[in-house]
This record gives sequence, C-alpha cells and structure tokens, in this order.
Amino acid sequence: MKQLVCYFLLLPGILFAQEQKDRIEIEGGFVGTQNMEIHGYNQSNATSNWTKSGPIFRLEYWRLNNEGWNYGLAYQPLSLKYEDKLKSNLNYKGKVFQSGDTAVLDYQFPTLRLSANTSVFKGDDLSEMRLGGSGVIRYARVALTSSSQSITDTNLIVIPLINIEYQKPINDEYSFYTRSDFLPGIDGNIFLDGLYDIFAGVRKKLQHDTSVDVGVRLFFGGYDPKKADDYANRIFFKAVVVKYSF
Repeated sequence: MKQLVCYFLLLPGILFAQEQKDRIEIEGGFVGTQNMEIHGYNQSNATSNWTKSGPIFRLEYWRLNNEGWNYGLAYQPLSLKYEDKLKSNLNYKGKVFQSGDTAVLDYQFPTLRLSANTSVFKGDDLSEMRLGGSGVIRYARVALTSSSQSITDTNLIVIPLINIEYQKPINDEYSFYTRSDFLPGIDGNIFLDGLYDIFAGVRKKLQHDTSVDVGVRLFFGGYDPKKADDYANRIFFKAVVVKYSF
C-alpha cells in the first residue's frame, strides 16, 4: 500500500517529464543559385554559371517530447526558371542540345520529409544535441527547351537521411541553432553526389514558448549516373531565411 501511494505521488512528475507538445515552424526567405550543373556523359557542364534567385518557403510540424523522441513533418516546394546560353553540347536520349544556343530550364524540386530524433547529449550550459533519421520523398522535374530540342525528365524517389539537431545558448535570450538532414554520396563525390539540407542561425526566445530564427539554409547535392546518353545534375542553393516557431 505504501508503495502504491508513493507511485501516485510521483505520477504527476512522471507525466510532466514525458509531456508532449505540438510545434509549428513557418520559414520564408530568398534563395539563390550557387551552382547549377547539367552535363551529358563525358561532357562539360552545359549550364555553367547559370544563376537564378527567388522566394523560398517551408512549413514544418513537430511533436516534441523533452525526454523522448521528437517527430517532424516538413514540406518545402522549390521552383526556379533559368534562361541562358548553353556552354557545352548536351546529349540525352538521342537529342543533342548545341553549345551556344539559348535555352530555358524549368527546375522544380519539392520535397516532403518525415523526421525523428532523440537527445544524445545535454551540457551543463543547457546545450543539446539530438540525433535521428529522416525519410525524404523527392519529386524532381527538369524541363530544358532550346530552339531545336526539348526534354522533360521527372522522377519520384524516397531517400533515407541522417538527422542532426544542435542548440547552444548564447545568453538568456539568444542561442545558436542548427538542424541538418544529409546523406553523403557513396559512389562518386561525397558532397556533389549526395544530398544535404542544412540550416544554421541564431534563435531568439519570445513570449509564450515562441521563437524566431534568422539564418542561412544550404541545399546541395546531386547525382551522376555515368551512363551513355544520360545526364548528370548537381546543384547548390543558398538562402537567407527567417523562421517563426510557435
């Protein structure tokens, strides 16, 4: 009986420690192209120095547990349209895009991401590192049109990623915060043939358990199938973003 009473006395504390809460993150900013690379098999980059910028948006939902696993769902559309001269010939499925021709590239890369992570380190200064994994459902559309040729290539794939989240307080109001999803390239270049989605910035605490993050988001990677009559696509986007979480 005494043990049962002790259990009920401790129950509120146990429930509080395992308390879960919902969190919504709305992110917006401006994205620019650091690198857009499309080249045919054993050919040079046909879209070398092509640049484009535009708005970027991301919406995330998280189910948080301060003593257990956090689960997140994120959606980010990405659509940029380029127009420039081809810097090299591009061969793809029997079609040849000629170097020097003006071409238009409609590039779409929306993603849906499911994540889960748990705490693996907590410091005396209230810093914390969380580690887990993500699954990204990625739809990619590459539509390239010149005066003589036109191609549209689409694919939908699921990619497993490593998820890392880290926060370190700077003072009572501000902290350094980063969250990354990534998968290094295995057969080829570690960075150029993998997939990386990295946010790093400064977080300011607001009232009522809300916060604002200001930072940069890097999105880069790609693939090179190294097959005749196919093409490789490697990209590097960088963005300045503001995130409001509540």
